[in-house]
Amino acid sequence: MNLLVIGVLVVVVLIAFALLALKAKGAAKDEGGAEKPDAYYLRKSLFSPAERSFLGVIESLNIEGVTITSKVRLADIFGIKKGLERGDRQRAQNRINSKHVDFLLIQRNDGRPLVGIELDDSSHEEEERVARDSFVDTVFASAGLPILHVPAKAAYDPREVRRQIETALAR
Repeated sequence: MNLLVIGVLVVVVLIAFALLALKAKGAAKDEGGAEKPDAYYLRKSLFSPAERSFLGVIESLNIEGVTITSKVRLADIFGIKKGLERGDRQRAQNRINSKHVDFLLIQRNDGRPLVGIELDDSSHEEEERVARDSFVDTVFASAGLPILHVPAKAAYDPREVRRQIETALAR
């Protein structure tokens, strides 16, 4: 009889541990937010006021054969060269995964990237942002893709924007 009671207790304890492990696994998913649908909200706009203003100007330029994309991840624009050791390759990939460029002009017929555009507001003067911008500029330069930095403003002169874009496209 004692063995039967001990056996039942062992089974109950094992089941309790299994249930606790399942609950802990579910809680870990919830902590990361990935499984919590109530962790998200819809942003009012994809663009800051300066970005929206700039987008309106570049759309009005109607540059032949060019499409405007926005908020494009560097990892969607650039690949990592072969020949790097696995760890170096992963580090290089990680550095571009979470960074984006404000606008990317691409060739309409084949999607080839032509020029990146960054709007530089006052945050671009902060030390961390200066280092980030320097890294992004290096990535663009190493791949041979021009990047244009435009000071963020409430309004833009379309002629000046066209001149800057044409100069960047000519590189």
